[in-house]
Amino acid sequence: MAKGSVLWRRTEFQDDEIWDDTEMIAAYNRAVSKIKDEISRRSRTSSETQASQSEPPAGWKQGDYCIAVYSGDHLPYEAKIKYLKGKHCTVHYIGYGNEERVLVADLHPSEGRRARLAQRERAESSIHASASSFPPHLPQWDAPQAVSGEPWKRQRRSAFSNTVARIPSIPPPPPPPPFTGDIKDNEALSSMLMSWYMSGYHTGFYQALQQAREEQKTCCHEH
Repeated sequence: MAKGSVLWRRTEFQDDEIWDDTEMIAAYNRAVSKIKDEISRRSRTSSETQASQSEPPAGWKQGDYCIAVYSGDHLPYEAKIKYLKGKHCTVHYIGYGNEERVLVADLHPSEGRRARLAQRERAESSIHASASSFPPHLPQWDAPQAVSGEPWKRQRRSAFSNTVARIPSIPPPPPPPPFTGDIKDNEALSSMLMSWYMSGYHTGFYQALQQAREEQKTCCHEH
């Protein structure tokens, strides 16, 4: 390179601001700030949504008494909250023992201690009534009576009647244990148990008649 050669010459069109990137840096910082603000806003919204889902509405809490609509008959009953999470809870219907998962928004305030006691009494009365009405009362069965006829036939029939009369009344078999479940859903089971009960009773009565006939035959042979 020759001595005195020019490597770079500043022209009149060049300016110091050409190499100033201050505005670009500022724009970048503004964009980053907006992105951070948006991320922060979305994070707060997500946290508030999760909190609203985990916290029950209307101020209900576990152990509170309430009124809930039972899905079995769509009627309102006094109940107690056993478990509560988010928008759902598990309630225990007082007196009946049923438990069900319902929406917290569908709960209503309890009508008070007297209403709960009255419902408990109604439930107990309903259960006792169902148990006492199963099986129903059985009619009394009378032994066959002798009829008039020829003397020798009348004598044989009298002997048979006397033998039957001496047979002590056959007590019916013990009834099945009280059924305290949901009676309306167990009509088939009730019919089966009732059939078993009546079958045992008539079986015993038939055996007694057979025994009476055998004794009557023995009595005739002896005479």
